[in-house]
Amino acid sequence: MLESRITRREANRLIALGGLGCFLSNGCIPSRTELQAPPTSATETVVWMLELVRAKHKLSGLAAAVVRGGKVTASGVTGVRRQGAADKLERDDRFHIASCAKSMTAMLAGIAVQKGRLTGTMSLAEALPELAEKVRPEYRTATMEQILAHAAKMPAYTQFGPERDKQLHALKGTPTEQRLAFLKEALGTEKPNDGSGDAAYSNVGYVAAGAMVERAFGASWEELIRRELASPLGMKSLGFGYPATAETPNQPRGHSEQNWRSVELPLDPSYQLAVCLWPAGAVHCSIGDLALYTADHLNGLRGRRALLPQEIYQRLHRPLGGGDDGFTLGWGVRRDQRWGLTHFGAGSGGWFFVRITIIPEYDAAVVAASNSGQAADATKELITELLEEFAAKK
Repeated sequence: MLESRITRREANRLIALGGLGCFLSNGCIPSRTELQAPPTSATETVVWMLELVRAKHKLSGLAAAVVRGGKVTASGVTGVRRQGAADKLERDDRFHIASCAKSMTAMLAGIAVQKGRLTGTMSLAEALPELAEKVRPEYRTATMEQILAHAAKMPAYTQFGPERDKQLHALKGTPTEQRLAFLKEALGTEKPNDGSGDAAYSNVGYVAAGAMVERAFGASWEELIRRELASPLGMKSLGFGYPATAETPNQPRGHSEQNWRSVELPLDPSYQLAVCLWPAGAVHCSIGDLALYTADHLNGLRGRRALLPQEIYQRLHRPLGGGDDGFTLGWGVRRDQRWGLTHFGAGSGGWFFVRITIIPEYDAAVVAASNSGQAADATKELITELLEEFAAKK
């Protein structure tokens, strides 16, 4: 295995906002006949398409699942857990979903609203009064909805240096206490983010949202994700941080690229995202469980039985100022010429890459994941091909 080491700064990026370089490994694009006989079932078709895309982009592993009519109808995995090793990916293996977890934090806020524990217009100062005099005035009146829509001008915190990373890992107390300490410092000293569009993106905002939800329920974000979301949806594989650790070494390793060489994510816990930032992107789960979560959102948007009422899903998936383009509460939307209104999420900390695409008009959704941080183009291509294969007919 290659032993090159990537920097912790690169390890703690929460999202990739653009195409990344191809993952380097040997191999070529296999033909249909080289892979297997023509697929005869939906699952075989998914696996066949996965292997075509994985080989083309030279990735270590790739997984996907298709949702039709609110149910997971097909899923598959291909490739290996570790580049250069023989252990193949298995269907229940877990992928780090990075910033796709933001939609889960937003969903917790929706659950809190449904249960009457907070409102979308509640401000940071109202929810966390002890921070009111500690943070800059610009942040005190930011509402939950503004925060979730990246409209509160909170600092980006998408990249930071190794010294800052060490400081965040050194925070003391419970996860909730660490988040409050982080917010007190970051929102007390950092100037507002005046960017627009993608430049308005804020990981600090999702720490604030997580802390507001924690206060509303009197429980940690981690406990709430398991109790209020994962358990009722049957997401048994859900956990936090990168999936492969010293305790779970057989889970998929993340892979990145340094100096045109493949680099494997070490088991060193210092590479994990600091706990204070977890509400912004530290969930892992299997491709099947990610599909269950996505199916719930499709069902909610379509008005079928779901975890929450339809109006909550509609609010989560609508931009703050209306329209059909831009950030929503934990998601993004755009008007696609082929598929109509498209709801999406993408996440990468540089080691894994995950995409979610929901097409309500066609009653379909696709999720794709790779244990390579260089899978932006591959997952986009795969989702396009799977939608054409499985969702073209309404």
